[in-house]
Amino acid sequence: MATRRKRELSPPENLQALERALQEGGLRRGYVLRGEERYFQEQALELIRGRAEKDGFEVCVHDAKRPQPDFSLSALIDDLSGGGLFAAARLVVLRNPEDPLKKVGGKPSPLTHALQAFVSDAQNPGCVVLCAGSIRLDHAAVKAIVAADGSVFGMRKLWDAPPPWNPDPRQAELVQWFLQLARTKGVRLQPAQAVYVCAATGNDLFALEDKLELLRRAPAEEIQRIVPWDASMPPWTVADTIVDGEAPRALAGIETVFRGGFQDKSGRRTLDPTALSSMLVGSLNRGVRQCLLVADALERGESESAAVRVLDLGGRKAAAQATLARAKKRSARAWRAMLADVQGLERSSKSGGDVEASAFTRFALRWKV
Repeated sequence: MATRRKRELSPPENLQALERALQEGGLRRGYVLRGEERYFQEQALELIRGRAEKDGFEVCVHDAKRPQPDFSLSALIDDLSGGGLFAAARLVVLRNPEDPLKKVGGKPSPLTHALQAFVSDAQNPGCVVLCAGSIRLDHAAVKAIVAADGSVFGMRKLWDAPPPWNPDPRQAELVQWFLQLARTKGVRLQPAQAVYVCAATGNDLFALEDKLELLRRAPAEEIQRIVPWDASMPPWTVADTIVDGEAPRALAGIETVFRGGFQDKSGRRTLDPTALSSMLVGSLNRGVRQCLLVADALERGESESAAVRVLDLGGRKAAAQATLARAKKRSARAWRAMLADVQGLERSSKSGGDVEASAFTRFALRWKV
């Protein structure tokens, strides 16, 4: 009988697990804080650094993000190679380690060798922390940290849309986190108010935390005045709501994209309507095609698991489940008609026709479920 796969912890759950482990057993040899959510990375680092300072560790922090004129690979390797100058042990923190960890001539980089030596040295009681957005779990440095009784914690972005099988916006992971944070800080907030604040602010956890201070003494009727609409939403997230047929969320998302633009990982915000339309059309095209493939497979009598395998999603179970749930909302014939409608938007986009927000609004209303 196959072993049931263990559920992956959410970032808040990972933080709680890290805090418990630090309280009960102290620092491990190393930690990998892996994911794009800097808010959780910073909280995890604060926990680790607090424990290190309590235990008398010397703390050394490096940041390899480009351009970073203050970063010195040799200084980092020195910190990993030598003992603490003024303490018995050293905590070495490296942010954005991806570039210096890349292979050189097909072989592990000097930094990888230094990390391996650091965590495997029984005479060195130090600790290393890698704060990485996209490092692979099978990277030699990560494997060395895990082999030395280190830990990997996922720090991904919170899901700002509810699961397809429970479309209530109050059930979105982001909204649930925000409500819990409000309770922790003693701020009274109703679920519907949390939905509005998260939608208006976007998936920026630092900004959402700041909003709580504004809302601490705000009457319920004042929230929309105190929290203006300043969200940035990825076009592919908006496309998902349109494909889902959830008209209210889709219309709000379209407005968000065309009013607030789209902010990428670098912090750069795209406001050009033509570029936003192009991204939205491309995401719609991909989403509808995937649903059509699954709907066709289901109507041929294939099982649900076989139907989603045609998508080749690389084992992304959540993405497969979401697409399956969407695909079952319409017949294959309806999905083909919707795809033809998307292609009409695509032709308009390429010919310079009507690709304004109103075109997507009409599309979303035509295909609401």
